[in-house]
Amino acid sequence: MAETYCGKTCAECAQKETLNCPGCKAGPGRTIGGDCELAKCVRNKSHETCDTCISRANCGTLRGRDGMPDQRRRRIEADAEHRAAIARRAEVLGKWLWILFWLIVPAEIAGLMTNENIGGMIPALYYPGQILSALCSLAYGGILLRLATEEEGYRTAGICSLIAGGVSALVAFLSGPGDAPAGTLLFTLPAAIVALVGEYKEFTSHSDVLADVDRELSEKWCLLWKWNIGLFVGMLGCTVLMVIIPLLGALAILAAAIGLVVVSIMKLVYLYRTAKIFREYPAET
Repeated sequence: MAETYCGKTCAECAQKETLNCPGCKAGPGRTIGGDCELAKCVRNKSHETCDTCISRANCGTLRGRDGMPDQRRRRIEADAEHRAAIARRAEVLGKWLWILFWLIVPAEIAGLMTNENIGGMIPALYYPGQILSALCSLAYGGILLRLATEEEGYRTAGICSLIAGGVSALVAFLSGPGDAPAGTLLFTLPAAIVALVGEYKEFTSHSDVLADVDRELSEKWCLLWKWNIGLFVGMLGCTVLMVIIPLLGALAILAAAIGLVVVSIMKLVYLYRTAKIFREYPAET
């Protein structure tokens, strides 16, 4: 049996040692995992070698066989450079995404401190809670801006997060505990739109940095955004429905609110997984 599919002699290959190649049929031409197009062509046509193929004389792939080792070497070098670049990014992404995830704890505490029910029982917690909430928003936006060195989309997400957080804090301090004055809608509605844009850029940026590392999780971030915007639009529609059919509208709002809570939980899960992937990514060698 011939040692190669195309008729070349392994001993004469100038790249054999450089590529640490075990030979055609054990290396690039192997049945499973081989990347040699000639080997695949031979097997697909049920030949043993190229010599028995009637298209041999006019085969462009066969004519390029001498350059294949060099192509393979360049591809291996490019892959190594690509992995090294990801490893350098992973060091930054793993660190700051992990901090971003743990910002959840003080942010949730701030939410409890400013909650109407808790605030009614312990009013003194309201303003410290608002301060803590504002600090968490600033930190969140700042971390997203830091991540912009690795993915440009984080920059827009960070700016939007800072604007939305600043407006929310201003409205909360001006209105104090209880129902916000009607005039604050002029600020809160634009802030909500800005926050939505920021979330879109954050979700898509998480997806983009994962594209070459974990395709499945990358796609899940995109799908989660679709659920997020769908439920947000649904919530607005339910508000209109509530004016027409109060009971049905209230039930629909409740369902949309539960859906948004689920999306928030899934965001935390995905953020944890994303941070973990980059923290555990092999270091550059």
